[in-house]
Amino acid sequence: MSEEQKKQVSFGLNAFEIDSYSFDKPPKDFKKEDFGYQIQFRPTVNVDENLFTIEMKVQAQIGKKAETVIGFIHTISKYKIAGLKELINDQGQLLLPKNLAVTLLSIALSTTRGAMAAKSEGNILAENVMPLINPEEMYESSPLKEPLDLSSEE
Repeated sequence: MSEEQKKQVSFGLNAFEIDSYSFDKPPKDFKKEDFGYQIQFRPTVNVDENLFTIEMKVQAQIGKKAETVIGFIHTISKYKIAGLKELINDQGQLLLPKNLAVTLLSIALSTTRGAMAAKSEGNILAENVMPLINPEEMYESSPLKEPLDLSSEE
């Protein structure tokens, strides 16, 4: 049994906050095929309080280079993780097991998607809902895949 498999952790969603939301009407001549979403996230850790946070920023935009931003949401998903200290390596870095990291990312992503849909009721974003995204693919190209340096965390 590997070292990662031996460590027991449990978690719960401690809080979900919509930090900000904005919507601007798109230009009348915009083409639906030019519409898309850009998604970014940032993990932070507070080991003393057993808190792991994922901040998500989602931008609804027209054009691949975000020529026109018509919607934006910034959310904060806070998780209480029992056994968080057990995941700190000898270098003082936090390394989340892949399945835990993907699960936390999945919850933050789907909750943000739902919040964006609810906040967008009655505007064009409600007709162009944020697409479903595979959280495992996001994980593979994210900072969660590598050990998180705790020296710069909150």
